[in-house]
Amino acid sequence: MAEFVVNPDSEMMEQALVLSLLVKGRTVLEDFQWTPRGLAFAECLREFGLSYELKGHQLVLEGMGFQYKAPMLLPYHFETHALILLWTLASKDTETIYTFAFEEGNSLASEKTKALLLEYFLVVFEKESSDSIQFRFIEGAPKYKKNSQGDLPYLMRNRLLLSALIQGEDLSFEERSALRDQWTRMMVYFGANLKYESKGMENMDELSRRIAKARGVKLERTWSTTFSPTKILTAREYFVPGDVTELVALCLVVTLAKIPKDESIIIKNACINTGRAGALTALKRMGALVETTSKRERYGDAFGDVEVKPLAGKRLQGRRFSEDLMASCMDEYPLLALAACYAEGETILRIPPEYKASSRENLEWLAMNLRKTGVEVGVYDDGLVIRGKEELDGGEFDAANNPLTALTLFIVSLLGRGNSSIIGSEIMESTFPQISEKIKSIVQKGNHESQ
Repeated sequence: MAEFVVNPDSEMMEQALVLSLLVKGRTVLEDFQWTPRGLAFAECLREFGLSYELKGHQLVLEGMGFQYKAPMLLPYHFETHALILLWTLASKDTETIYTFAFEEGNSLASEKTKALLLEYFLVVFEKESSDSIQFRFIEGAPKYKKNSQGDLPYLMRNRLLLSALIQGEDLSFEERSALRDQWTRMMVYFGANLKYESKGMENMDELSRRIAKARGVKLERTWSTTFSPTKILTAREYFVPGDVTELVALCLVVTLAKIPKDESIIIKNACINTGRAGALTALKRMGALVETTSKRERYGDAFGDVEVKPLAGKRLQGRRFSEDLMASCMDEYPLLALAACYAEGETILRIPPEYKASSRENLEWLAMNLRKTGVEVGVYDDGLVIRGKEELDGGEFDAANNPLTALTLFIVSLLGRGNSSIIGSEIMESTFPQISEKIKSIVQKGNHESQ
């Protein structure tokens, strides 16, 4: 039985670093390791006042509390999740004129940055040119609506919660599910004055349930978030669990690679929050032998060890996945599409409505690459329809510098028949450091067994 440790979850690392800035004092991240994305984000937070030092396996951070200072030149080159956190920190100051400075002629970056800014913030533009945007923040948030699951879009939820924290405001809302709620749980753990609880039938006594049923009231479970002004955050020890996407990738490789049936691997200390790790549920429904062998909630959220075993000659089974399930694993969509390519029968991977417009181009590109393996892949308004086959062909692939696509195609290149090449695969290692070594070590077990 082999054991693996994956890199820290990127979003949770960024969230933990932001809260460490807002703690007036010391925060210690246990069993810590840097990723390029995490280190770049921490360096950016230095300009807000965060200081840190790596001491062995601990990252020791000193925060500024709510008295941090935002730089007038704001970043625009991080992932969307990170940018919203950074810009929300800056939005506390509505007097300062902030600037985005772009490389000369980079109009595409300028347009994308402006569109993202307007989607999540209220601003007044002071000056625009071919290489810069100058603006001020206005108090409040732009209009938004709940998504198809009855939840706030999680990036907007994160932005509203952080804004309420640094502005000392009240905030309350209800949602139908607990999707991607790591930020909410983390804020509770760090001492924010926040109540996060489920409501529904389980909170009613038997008489109340009978009365509601007699009146025809539809009883549904909801999640309530109530935030009140918070003066200080609590200095804490914290642990950032392992990345969900890497966890799913390793589970998929073990499932598909022809390794000995008595072999298994365990991925240690990974994020298993059901609102984020829905891809594990999807793989199980397809027949993958994936099991959570231990669960811990020491730091306010769920993490644990996941064991996965090979299928031992069997095949995954095609399934139809609803929008509700897919909403919890959109980051792993390409990996689930690859699982469907190997599955017997037809698989439908539905896209939640709020993701359709932004995902269409990536879906078309992913489908184009997967068709080169000999699999039938159809793109329609609601997602992908895939009819799998037992073995995939290799081919000449193009990841288009997308790390998730590159990771998916890398697995294809190792498991498919014949030789493969991948254009733009270099970005995979910068996003998922050392993932190729882990995947190769698993695949080699299968190659050795078949010889």
